[in-house]
Amino acid sequence: MQEFDVLVIGGGASGLRAAIAAKRAGASVALITKVHPLRTNSAIAQGGLNAPLGKDDSSESFAEDTLLAGDNLCERDVLRIFTREAAKEVFWLERMGVPFNRDREGRLDRRRFGSNSHNRTCYADDRTGHIVLQVLHEQFQREQIASFEEWYVTSLAVDGGNCVGAIALGLRGGQLESFSARSVVIATGGFTRLYLPSTASLGTTGDGQSLAYNAGARLTDMEMIQFHPTVFPKKQGLLITEAALSDGAIIVDQKGGSITDPKGMPRHKICLSIHQAMQNGGGSVSLDLRPIGKEKLRANFPQTQELVRTVAGLDATKDLVPIRPVAHRPMGGIETNAAGETAIAGLFAVGECACNGLNGAGRLAGNTLSEAMVFGRTVGEAAAQHATAAAKRNFPTAMLADEEKCLVTITSGDSTNKDTLGKIHSELGSLMNEKVGLIRNHTGLQEALGRIQSLKDRYSRLRVKNPSRIYNYELTSYLELSSMLTLAEVVTLAAEARTESRGAHQRADFPERDDTNWKSHTVVNLAGGSGQLQKKPVAAG
Repeated sequence: MQEFDVLVIGGGASGLRAAIAAKRAGASVALITKVHPLRTNSAIAQGGLNAPLGKDDSSESFAEDTLLAGDNLCERDVLRIFTREAAKEVFWLERMGVPFNRDREGRLDRRRFGSNSHNRTCYADDRTGHIVLQVLHEQFQREQIASFEEWYVTSLAVDGGNCVGAIALGLRGGQLESFSARSVVIATGGFTRLYLPSTASLGTTGDGQSLAYNAGARLTDMEMIQFHPTVFPKKQGLLITEAALSDGAIIVDQKGGSITDPKGMPRHKICLSIHQAMQNGGGSVSLDLRPIGKEKLRANFPQTQELVRTVAGLDATKDLVPIRPVAHRPMGGIETNAAGETAIAGLFAVGECACNGLNGAGRLAGNTLSEAMVFGRTVGEAAAQHATAAAKRNFPTAMLADEEKCLVTITSGDSTNKDTLGKIHSELGSLMNEKVGLIRNHTGLQEALGRIQSLKDRYSRLRVKNPSRIYNYELTSYLELSSMLTLAEVVTLAAEARTESRGAHQRADFPERDDTNWKSHTVVNLAGGSGQLQKKPVAAG
């Protein structure tokens, strides 16, 4: 058995930052990740990260923009912490080596991104997420933190209401192993691979949310799924950074006419404008990058220009790029407070897998990386502090044998079933996109709940045909699909319950925001084998 003070599950930006912070706070730390950190979903955050650095900007203005994007569902105490600490994390990244773009005076350049009211998004061309990951991983290595890469966590160990570690499967060696810890931090990212198409990386399957939910933690605001407006949806899909809109790109119909002025509009409103244009006989909608100009495209959007060429087969300086809204990131996740604490003692969550109330019903463009950095540090420090104060608890050793039996069952059943993991995932992705997508209604959500249950029944009859444990991606896909089916049901349950339209949650049958009844979070916990939903009011002030 491996023993540590703090165990971080997930190797993206928030997980790396939490591990670094916990180690610098004096804890013994280990990080488990199912993919190499540089392959995590944090790399897709191209546009930059927000901080109120300009003389005309302030943390108050930053908070107001975030609150507006969140459509009045944000928790203000969390918001104040975030807007106060964001600049510190940008400066820390700069000191650690992130080569942010500079203005003519040599200061950090800032772009106007999304519905930010000021130029407050620091960036490194259109590769910000990838570069931030590189620098974080370098600092992680310098701290000599124990790293278990290509390990899949199969369950959390909870004893007497306390999380005391986890059990994980090593993909390289095929062995199950116990990891004992006084504090466990889940930082596994989002879950939008349960939508197809999606902007998320292949591994963004909600493993952490499912682990926490099954262990007794609560999931909050799971109906809030942000769609990204500027995605080339064909082939494997291509997200084009929204920063291009700030620099002059326009969204046009098939006749070349602009369908909306996106400057200052939150993402859900841009998505709705595109959807309406496509539904009202406007045909296809495209992104016109040509107004940016060849030189500026080459200077500020080199990755975008290259990806448009290689993925879409188009020349961004000459051609229109077809786009449509595609599922991007969730705002909901594992319920936490500002310190990342969950309903289970010793279990913390941070980043895109968590919901501390910062984002409300919509995430402000440029806040994703800032959130990972600010709360990665504070949650890592809180986990280290908890580990110092917490009493030593015994790891339930029988769990390892139980997990072993589960894996044996999964890999030793009837292999003649003609149904497949791929078929079920494909049907789930299409179902979520159609019935629980950009615009929902009662009839569609009820149908989705029934069909998800049918998919779960089909899934329960499947078995993994490959008996090997070593790099058995059929086995990990089986486990990932279980997480996605679980979360699809929770998302749909919460979407059906919220009888209003707010931010990313749009109901055709309830088109207005209802602050009287729904200035509240949805909270789902597992009880008696099914999800039980309740409301939690947004805190005052």
